[in-house]
Amino acid sequence: MSDRNQGYLLIILSAVFYSTLGILGKYIYNTGIEMSLVIVLRLFATVILLGLFLLITRKEPLLTFSRVVLFQGIFFIATAITFFLAVKYLSAGLATVILFAHPALVAVLAVIFYHEEIGAAQIVGLILALLGLFFISGLYIESSTALSPLGLILSVLSAVAYGIYALLGQRVVKTDGIWTITFTISLMGLVISALIFPHNLPALLSITPYQLFLGFAMAFLGTILPVVLFLKGVQKIGSSVGTLISIIEIPFALILAYLLLGEVLTPMQVVGTLLILIATTMAVAVKNQKENNERN
Repeated sequence: MSDRNQGYLLIILSAVFYSTLGILGKYIYNTGIEMSLVIVLRLFATVILLGLFLLITRKEPLLTFSRVVLFQGIFFIATAITFFLAVKYLSAGLATVILFAHPALVAVLAVIFYHEEIGAAQIVGLILALLGLFFISGLYIESSTALSPLGLILSVLSAVAYGIYALLGQRVVKTDGIWTITFTISLMGLVISALIFPHNLPALLSITPYQLFLGFAMAFLGTILPVVLFLKGVQKIGSSVGTLISIIEIPFALILAYLLLGEVLTPMQVVGTLLILIATTMAVAVKNQKENNERN
């Protein structure tokens, strides 16, 4: 398999594992745990698992103090916290749509900073992906109530933060090991979230074994694997195409919720899923054609 096709596969696998977060989150929220404690628990478990892996295997250094990685870590946790706060003021559907608009931002920033080219087909793919998100979110059937300006600002900030995080990912993988980057970012996230939600550190001592199990499942399936796979994929195909393909996480999450939680899959969500699949296919096809043309 070529490096390019490996990159596509890695990004898709990353999206599959990311999509498990919603399912695991549903299970753990049903135990009565606070959302802020879930954030701290997830990062705590990630640091434990990754730390043990790196100390035992000595695969890569435990930490990196690269300035770019430290910046990436700040934007990683900023995405989680601003999105967490945004859903307090907006519907989850609207907040999610705004967050997953980040591929458009990444595409623009990739042109500015990495001099990547964006063709008409990629622009059409972005539009189809955003339209698919709109249908999936159900915003078209929501009542016309006043939107919270603070919620909108927080949602936009979450999208901007994730876009910059993804863009920096294309650069950091050239200088540091992916496992080291992931541990450093996770540790930074744990420290920052513990400072923001200090009451949750003592609360970790009172969680149940079942909650602890779900927390470690979220760390392994919903954090370590998707982050590592995403960074490896971006290393091979770039951030603009990688983030566009990563939107396929939403359809995967819907399908898992339908299969495992018995949630209803509406006709419009099916339409939205198809649009995202078309957008993903276009992104792959355009990248293939461009590289084939360059090779010839």
